[in-house]
Amino acid sequence: MGVAMGSIDLAVEPDFRLGPWLVRPSLGMACRDGAEVKLEPRVLQTLIVLVRADGRTVSRAELMRTAWGLEVGDDAIGRCIGRLRAVLAIDGVIGFETIPKIGYRLNVAGQGAETVVEEPAAVAAAPAQARRSRHYLWAGLSLLLTLSIAGTALLLTRADDAPPVAQVTPVTTDPGQEVQPAISLGGGQIAYASDRAGQGFDIWVQSLSGGTPVRLTDDPAPDLSPAWSPDGGRIAFVRVPASGPCQLFVRPVPSGPERLVASCTTFREVKPAWADADHLIFADKASAAEPARLWSVALSGADAGTLVPLTSPPAGINGDGDPTISPDGRRLAFMRHRAVGVSDVILRDLATGEERQVTADGRKLHGLEWSGDGRWLYTSSSRAGDFGLWRVDPEAKAPPLRIAPGLNQLGRIGAGGDRVAAEVRTNRSTLLRLLQGGGTEPVVPASNRLDWDPDVSRQGAVAFASDRSGMFEIWVADPGQAPSPVTQLLGPFTQSPRWAPDGRRLALVSVVDGAPGLFILDRGSGRLRRVAPDPGAEDRAPAWSRDGQRLYFASNRLEGWRIWITRPPYEQAMPISEAGWRVAKESADGRWLYMVRDGEDGLWRQPADGGQVEKVADLPSAYDNESWVVGPDGVYLIDRPGNGQARIMLLPADGGELRMVADLPDALYKSSLTLDPDGRLIIGKYLGTLVDIVDVRMGAR
Repeated sequence: MGVAMGSIDLAVEPDFRLGPWLVRPSLGMACRDGAEVKLEPRVLQTLIVLVRADGRTVSRAELMRTAWGLEVGDDAIGRCIGRLRAVLAIDGVIGFETIPKIGYRLNVAGQGAETVVEEPAAVAAAPAQARRSRHYLWAGLSLLLTLSIAGTALLLTRADDAPPVAQVTPVTTDPGQEVQPAISLGGGQIAYASDRAGQGFDIWVQSLSGGTPVRLTDDPAPDLSPAWSPDGGRIAFVRVPASGPCQLFVRPVPSGPERLVASCTTFREVKPAWADADHLIFADKASAAEPARLWSVALSGADAGTLVPLTSPPAGINGDGDPTISPDGRRLAFMRHRAVGVSDVILRDLATGEERQVTADGRKLHGLEWSGDGRWLYTSSSRAGDFGLWRVDPEAKAPPLRIAPGLNQLGRIGAGGDRVAAEVRTNRSTLLRLLQGGGTEPVVPASNRLDWDPDVSRQGAVAFASDRSGMFEIWVADPGQAPSPVTQLLGPFTQSPRWAPDGRRLALVSVVDGAPGLFILDRGSGRLRRVAPDPGAEDRAPAWSRDGQRLYFASNRLEGWRIWITRPPYEQAMPISEAGWRVAKESADGRWLYMVRDGEDGLWRQPADGGQVEKVADLPSAYDNESWVVGPDGVYLIDRPGNGQARIMLLPADGGELRMVADLPDALYKSSLTLDPDGRLIIGKYLGTLVDIVDVRMGAR
């Protein structure tokens, strides 16, 4: 089919099926499995142009002419394509392919688009057929509410004991990112951080009943994590300077001068909470070696600006964070993070200081807030496999109850009155091989999700971490084959796949039953076994010796982080370093062990059989396990000179000077650097993030 010239009149466009979706242009929506997703007119017009092209690449100029009728920037087209990917391409059936410097192409697995001609009489006469077409089912078998948000979709269900959800509406649909929502105590206003002005993140405020967002701050440094005072007259927020720890400010609403009230000691970003009208609570570390704890700071009086510790987490864990105060001001709820992705909810009586553990299953949590009446806590959690919205009983008399499962990842939340606001985000990245001459080629077919942390076996199989299935699992693409998942652990994270030299064993890190650990997957049998289990320990950064007889890893199973090794049958492990070391990797010839220290920039090495340790590079961020790789030519590292830039550097094995290999303008924060069997570099490339905020309004029970 050709693409007609001129504008597209959505009011007269017929409905059509696209993969599992029924697209209804005249109603501004797409339907699937009983749920509606609202789409902006320009997004729908872009989709229709791509559908009419019938698999042909559509140029940017053609999209402008047909969908817009005027000349627009590439960023406007890119945002529409990004919205379509986030909403319609959640399971790989539908794909929106970017053809570099040319345009876009729509791919639908196994079919094209099919026009739908609805015949009400025929539907009424064939109830069995209507039952098979789930997009006609709106009666109450299970409540599937509509979520209208440009850029992502969230299905809401209702369990028997869950509170009814009265309404779900988008708060933000603008280009850019809107994050870290905070609802005022009465539930009438929302504050959030946004980069919509194009000048970095600032604090914005708007009414939940409508109206224009108002920009509250405009400092060049990022302003984040707003928190409403109990009377709604002030907002506390965090400013992140270009260097050094974060700062806490308080500002009147809607206008007035901001005031610096505290400075963090080590943290770059925190979430503040108001204990009362004159005290803030936030998380920080007194030193890099200690776990994070909660601190209180007075805003006025003789003690103004003095930090007072509130909590004392046990040594050896990540620590406490995400404080939230009950509406009556008597109870403090917070998260205790035992390890990355392993968190529980703790309740503290502010009068007595008594603490009580509310949850004990060690799940990944994104945000914690009280309900407006103080009866419940709300959190975003992956305890059921997806990042849904959960209700937690602070008295721990009932198990956590999911009230909203998510198709995309829910992030930080805010609550007030009878409302919960949540970030809904989609992150995208892909894996690329660097070619001579500066070009790149895909390592695995691109997805609309986050692909990162790759490793390539000597036999050419690519293992990587991805959330293509909704949760982070390990995927493997054998030579000439499409990638498929090799784990289904449904934990908070599964990452760091590392091939043994024989290509039959794959080491990885995951969380199973609330316990983080190191695992080995046997590709032949599919058996997954935990390596040298130690309850309460956290293991990271697996790396095989060149002969495959030893597996190095980092662990805090003794005081501090040390390098450990384990050998077959992998039931025991022994430390080979003092405390303070975080990652170790053998050189290609087996002579050296390259290492990084915990919380200290730089790269060190020592003879593999023991001996003097020497520092060989000063580059920052090398302690990220994914930011450096050892090859025959030496050590490739990621250098981040600032301003979002990144580049690959080579430290030659022969002791030569450090030199630049390539620029990485779109490198992931964890850059997923590895080498293929031919010595070519593979990187993770960041493709973008969509973040919007939704307002979930709870009904009466």
